[in-house]
Amino acid sequence: MKESYLATGRFTKLGRGFKRHCGPTAACNLLLTLLGDRAPAPEALFLACADYGRHHLCYVNADILGRWGGTSDLLSWAYLRGLLDRFGLRSIPIAWRQPLRADQVGEALDRGSVLYLQLRHHPKYGDHHLLCYGRRADGALRLADGWAEQPVYTSLRELGRGHFLEIHTNP
Repeated sequence: MKESYLATGRFTKLGRGFKRHCGPTAACNLLLTLLGDRAPAPEALFLACADYGRHHLCYVNADILGRWGGTSDLLSWAYLRGLLDRFGLRSIPIAWRQPLRADQVGEALDRGSVLYLQLRHHPKYGDHHLLCYGRRADGALRLADGWAEQPVYTSLRELGRGHFLEIHTNP
């Protein structure tokens, strides 16, 4: 499994006025990771993720008053399930985990799962969706944060509040 670390800035350049598009970016990174060599070009895949989210009302391409728009936390499970199904990954289960707790994150990573994190009111990220692929020996989480096109490491404590979806990559 080759991890993907594409950033939202790459897709802003597509000329469709994307705003608050961390959810489609995280979904694109997830699909690139799971599909490997079978994945479409990243830009085409991102557009498919964003269009799917808009069509199914899971993603709203808007930023109203800095508080409304983007990918729905509540609908993110259905969003990812639909995308996995659409791209032929029906056998990969997704589990809803709440809240973002060290024991649940650790157990999910020990199972080899990829985590779709949904952060709330983070000092750096605000309300943000991103992926977690694993952790280092010191416990720092390896993130595809959607801002850097490389792994970002941080502690679970620094992530603060939120919840996550566990994508079982070894069903």
